[in-house]
Amino acid sequence: MTKSVKENSEVENTLKPFLENLLQEADWAAYLHADPVGIVHEYPTEDQAVVALIVSSLAYGQVKLLRSAARQILDSLGDSPRATIQSADYEEFVERFDGFLYRMTRAEDVADLCCGIKAGLSQHGSLEAVYQQAGESHLERASGFVDFIRANRHRTEVARGLRYLLPSPADGSTTKRLHLFFRWVGRGPDAVDLGLWDIDSSELIMPLDTHTSRICRYLGLTSRKSNDLKTAQAVTASLRDIDPNDPLRFDFAICHLGISGSCIHERSDAHCPGCPLNEVCTLD
Repeated sequence: MTKSVKENSEVENTLKPFLENLLQEADWAAYLHADPVGIVHEYPTEDQAVVALIVSSLAYGQVKLLRSAARQILDSLGDSPRATIQSADYEEFVERFDGFLYRMTRAEDVADLCCGIKAGLSQHGSLEAVYQQAGESHLERASGFVDFIRANRHRTEVARGLRYLLPSPADGSTTKRLHLFFRWVGRGPDAVDLGLWDIDSSELIMPLDTHTSRICRYLGLTSRKSNDLKTAQAVTASLRDIDPNDPLRFDFAICHLGISGSCIHERSDAHCPGCPLNEVCTLD
């Protein structure tokens, strides 16, 4: 359980030096090596947005397994996933991905995703152009981006697997993996994020999953109990009070408290004393 926390400016002013220290102490190279975005860094700039969308869409479950699944798909697409997607069709995608199965995602789901990517590249010249023309605010553009990719699938219906692979913010869920994609292409460039697209970093939304949301609650960044879009926006608003221009600057390091095993979501003499956030963590 967590202790009660004070909210708003007092919490944010208290947290800022500790979050800054978390960034200072982060082992960026080790984190990147273990993170899905590390795969995207292996590709040339012209392929990175396409690779980022594929990898982020598969970024659920255990990190080692999802990285393996992403590599399986990317290896099937050859040295230039963008070029292969531009030249192939649904039947070829299914053939290339033959036998692929990662939890709820099948070869046909990834093939539909690739069809949507292909349509974006052929009709608009880039995935960024699809995003930029889809609305006024970032959230509108993100929803429109998903609508476009889904609409250009091959199969008649939007299959459950494709819907899970590429969820829409319009549904009200956290859509963690979609917001992760936009962080990758919209922030930076720095040691982690790619800075490929013209996106105002202040508009990005926290990629919130079960583990990250728990840490955010320990820090008093939200008092909401559910994990949904409103909670992701609440956490983002709290981080925006700390850094108005770049609220997601802290996301990668917070996330890797869980991925690295530094935070086990219970008080531990072996884990907590060395954590840069221990003094402001409300975990009982």
